[in-house]
Amino acid sequence: MTMVVPAAQECLSFDASPSVSACPVPQAPLANALDPKAIRTLFPIFAEKPDVVFFDNASTTQKPASVIRTIEEYYTKACSNTGRASYRMSSQTAGAIEASRQAVASLLSARAQDIVFTGGATDSLNTVALSWGLANLNDGDEIMLCMQDHKSAVLPWINLKGILSSFGRQIKIVPFEIHDVGDYDLKTIRNGVSERTRLISMSHIHHVYGMDMEVPDIREIVGDNVLISLDASQSAGHIAIDLSQLPVDFVSLSGHKMFAGTGVGVLWVHPARQAELIATRVGGTGAFVSEPPTTSVSLQTLLEAGTPNIASILSMKPAVEFIEAVGIETIANRLSSLTLYLYEALKNLPGIDFGPGPGRCGCQGGYGIISFGIEGISVSDLGFMLDSEDILVRTGDHCIGKAGEQDQYVRVSMQVYNSEEEIDRLVETLEDSF
Repeated sequence: MTMVVPAAQECLSFDASPSVSACPVPQAPLANALDPKAIRTLFPIFAEKPDVVFFDNASTTQKPASVIRTIEEYYTKACSNTGRASYRMSSQTAGAIEASRQAVASLLSARAQDIVFTGGATDSLNTVALSWGLANLNDGDEIMLCMQDHKSAVLPWINLKGILSSFGRQIKIVPFEIHDVGDYDLKTIRNGVSERTRLISMSHIHHVYGMDMEVPDIREIVGDNVLISLDASQSAGHIAIDLSQLPVDFVSLSGHKMFAGTGVGVLWVHPARQAELIATRVGGTGAFVSEPPTTSVSLQTLLEAGTPNIASILSMKPAVEFIEAVGIETIANRLSSLTLYLYEALKNLPGIDFGPGPGRCGCQGGYGIISFGIEGISVSDLGFMLDSEDILVRTGDHCIGKAGEQDQYVRVSMQVYNSEEEIDRLVETLEDSF
């Protein structure tokens, strides 16, 4: 398979054209899109740190040269605000932001008008809780949460419960559980859902356990009247997502986990839910506040107030172009293959203790995430030992909403620039520690 991507060009132009776009993926014909050595040539950090094995991709991904160049060229050649002036450079910046929005929409099989840029997935998830929850939750309403999901999918609703309580509205948090193998315990969802359930917050792929959390099954259980807020931080850019078919109401994701810059996220809102939202931040470029509040404005006007992280928003376009040049199915298949290879390499280690996920469920593949411990060795010691060999993994606080379960495992999370050779190096280093 040959992958040929467009020749590089200047990110932002200064001609009379009002439409500009961020840098495309740099010219790099890859003889094999599955060859991590070829893909690594697109990432400057691996030229600077060739011996580093980066296995913390569920926390953040490394950035291809096209993303880095887009950020640099915005600040050096086209730094201007958007929506503030009639001069050409400002108009071009506005056009580039909309090009990034369209690129993200295309990747997700969505409409650009249903997408807003936020400060990250955490910001997106908080926006759902505040913009929808403040306007729509009443005494006795219930929100379903899994305390083993990421804190960002859990804490905004607990925070909202406190805010509403201070104004005399009492809502109930109804927990549901995760099976020992790493996916949701559907029985606890069936037992928890009621006629007062208004929304269920869930993960698409779990950030520690690496399992598909079965959106269609949960939609069938809760029915059409319960909203679903989906954290897609570990699925966007990893697997194909078709929001025209996915039965959810809100989708939140993070740019920096899919090769873009930090400080940018995406919130997708189903068209049927947009009239239910209120503005929770107002100011420059945001919605005007009226009595009573009105939502007869675009989603972007309602939720995108103030100057955004323009450079990182622009970086979303080359990040999407990189994903599309490699191929989303190629990425998904590669991560599945690496997951299986990692499991096979780890399973015979003395004292290995797999966390929930592919190591326990016997899955023939996965999404690039496996968590494990080794009997008799603390996870912090494992992390320090691996770091001394330039193997970077996640230990300690995994941002799980349930206290006491955040430090049990080492998490290895992979991306397309990782290789079987790096997995072998990880396992050999672990064997030497016994």
